[in-house]
Amino acid sequence: MLGTVIKAIFAFAFISSTYILFGFVYQYYQRSLKFLRGPPRSSFLLGNDYELIHQEEVNIIETKWFNEYGTAFRASICYGEDSLMVADPRALQYVLHTSGYRFPKSIDAQQVTKMMFGRSIVWAEGEVHNRQRKALNPAFSATQLRQFLSLFQRSTARLANKWKEEQLVSSVVNVSQWLPKITLDVIGESAFDYKFGALDGHANELGEIFKHMFADSRLYPQTRIILFRAFRRSLPTPLANFLCRFPTKEETRFREFSDASKKVAKSVFRTAAQEANGQEDSKGSKDVLSVLLRSNSAEDPKKALDEDEVLSQMAAIMLAGHETTASTTAWLLFELTKSPKDQQRVYAEIRDVRARVGVGAELTEGLRLHPIVPNLFRQAASDDSIPLDFPIITESGEEISQIPVSKGQRIVLSIGVYNRLTQVWGDDANEWNPERFMIDSKKKTALGVYANLLTFRYIDNLQFLKVPVWRFAIMELQAILFGLLENFEFSPPPGGLNDIQRVPAGLMIPMKKNNWQEGVQMPLYIKARE
Repeated sequence: MLGTVIKAIFAFAFISSTYILFGFVYQYYQRSLKFLRGPPRSSFLLGNDYELIHQEEVNIIETKWFNEYGTAFRASICYGEDSLMVADPRALQYVLHTSGYRFPKSIDAQQVTKMMFGRSIVWAEGEVHNRQRKALNPAFSATQLRQFLSLFQRSTARLANKWKEEQLVSSVVNVSQWLPKITLDVIGESAFDYKFGALDGHANELGEIFKHMFADSRLYPQTRIILFRAFRRSLPTPLANFLCRFPTKEETRFREFSDASKKVAKSVFRTAAQEANGQEDSKGSKDVLSVLLRSNSAEDPKKALDEDEVLSQMAAIMLAGHETTASTTAWLLFELTKSPKDQQRVYAEIRDVRARVGVGAELTEGLRLHPIVPNLFRQAASDDSIPLDFPIITESGEEISQIPVSKGQRIVLSIGVYNRLTQVWGDDANEWNPERFMIDSKKKTALGVYANLLTFRYIDNLQFLKVPVWRFAIMELQAILFGLLENFEFSPPPGGLNDIQRVPAGLMIPMKKNNWQEGVQMPLYIKARE
């Protein structure tokens, strides 16, 4: 028996090695992007993957290459494969908007997304995505979202009172420990009528997993993990899905979140189902939970969601409306702390127009500089040609304004680089300058749902909803930011903020340079306004 097992292991190892070797040779000589310029391969097996994955600051390496090769270039990745790196506005528009479903998420992105969000709209593609989108539409109407504004404001007032009660005023506060508490409470109550009690210190499994999901003392995967993921995504789908049963440490954390969120969601969903049974008034409700209840009981297969899909939607909304908003708010406070003039201007706007409608330039500039998910991964579903706003020079010296790609081509869309592209935003694209959004300047290529930014692509497939989902995030950000600035002044801690890094850890999170063991850090000095 033991001998049979050993033989099976050796056979698997031999087949895997042969497959990798054959794939490396095949991909190296059949590369469809070899006509493009790009950085030299830094590793025979890894290509440029190791340095890209292990960079200490978000987009530092890609920015250098985009500056050298233009708004699109070729990068080498594992096993001799090429990846198309893109920050060109017209190319981004084509891949994300114009082409519809012709550029689905890459295989490995789909695998990880399913581990984290299950069969939700964030994972779904094609007809499945279209069916889920139609089911969720009513929950995200502008009228429905406006009902949450008072909740956002009350929750922010509770956070301000907490800081005062715990005597944190006139001291340095790690706001990154507090902001996820308020956003978790808000998303629980607004979407599902569920009270996490995070701001009150109530311990819960989901909240604890959130704390460690994107921040770990060993953020970067080892070489063998990088190679394993690349090998897994190159396999036929059934084999790749089988290997997903053996997750990496990071993927295990994602699955723990999925399991915990579905556990919470199941309890909330079944309680709501029992309470709604036979109640006529619930049939017209358009909150997220009511919409999911109706879609689960719908007889029309074009509208129905099964229970696992429903629970997956709830998990996706919990994360998309919680951790991303908290991180974005932390980065907005970071920039306003460094710019007292702009902080005072926002406060003056709040004081003069307490019920301000719209979004201030400062908030918009913060969203531009700090997109929480800086990269998206796609692949071509068929042979295609991607147009460019800004022509690039090929290896042969030819100038081209479109890039032909083959079916299966891996594409990395760099939101972080696009949001700081000098060709779009000017020579000061890397600097904090809210006044750029006070000028009525139209960009050549329209991108995103708000302010020509791609920042809200962090919700990924939710962007296809034909309703303003992003407004929920904007309203929440605005309410929290305005509520805090109305009560407090923020200034740098002793020693300043120069040691804060934008660390790529799934989401872009703030950490102290050479002190990552402390976890997520955004230490700001807070003082009560008089």
